[in-house]
Amino acid sequence: MDIAIGGWGRHRIAVEPGQHRLEVWVPYVLPRKAGRATREISVDEGAQVALEYMAPTITLARGALGAPGEQRSTGYSTVMILNIVAVVVVLGICAAFAIA
Repeated sequence: MDIAIGGWGRHRIAVEPGQHRLEVWVPYVLPRKAGRATREISVDEGAQVALEYMAPTITLARGALGAPGEQRSTGYSTVMILNIVAVVVVLGICAAFAIA
């Protein structure tokens, strides 16, 4: 069963008991399905399964899908390191111009 859900936030999806494959992504230009994450879940009769999706920081990375509160955004550390390097380079250039 394919279910399109628009917007962020909590969503409840009613399914029959049994095994299900859940695939989540963010619509994007290229790739069309950015941050794709897939998870096999087992739903017992009358049970609820709570999952959390975390989109990646970098568009081409995979998303994270699993237990609520345990997901981390893929690529966050890489982006932060690149930001720090960029700030250090800019400060170095500014210091070089200030000395000259």
